[in-house]
Amino acid sequence: MEKKYSPGTPEDLFGRKVRLLVAQMTYPELVNFLTQHRGGKDAEQDLRDVGANTCKGLLKVWKPKSRGVISLIKELVKVIWNGKMGYKMLERTSDKRPLLVEFIDKDCKLCKSEEEVLKVEGLHYCAAVSGFIEELLNYMVKQGTMKLPYKTAQVETVSSIGSGDNKCSHVCMFSY
Repeated sequence: MEKKYSPGTPEDLFGRKVRLLVAQMTYPELVNFLTQHRGGKDAEQDLRDVGANTCKGLLKVWKPKSRGVISLIKELVKVIWNGKMGYKMLERTSDKRPLLVEFIDKDCKLCKSEEEVLKVEGLHYCAAVSGFIEELLNYMVKQGTMKLPYKTAQVETVSSIGSGDNKCSHVCMFSY
């Protein structure tokens, strides 16, 4: 009988310990490479692109169960890092829909690396997270499964522990 390849469950494929170890070993090298060859602003955009492309790959094997924005982000962080991310509502529309939401991570796994990273003015070290979150939120709304009827989400990293801040913060702006 011929054996077929099966990636198993998302937990098998993206084993938390292996995933975390690989990310923490390779991400600093990626950041250093991009900052040396592309400069701060371009490197940050490249990191966002890495996060978005990683999300696209993950969505081929992982189907989120959550349909609310906050619960979806919590599910994402749990699946990826077995971590937690808080949030703060910054602004609402006149009909009380979220307009700006800050996602807060005080224990960012990308920023908790042992590797030495070049400090670059204006570069938010974990910008890949904002690319990942933005891709996920926009993918889910295109599927028509989100409870919140937004059209698009834009996410920007505004602070990161790896860049010397006391927390990682990713601000999401919704358009309706």
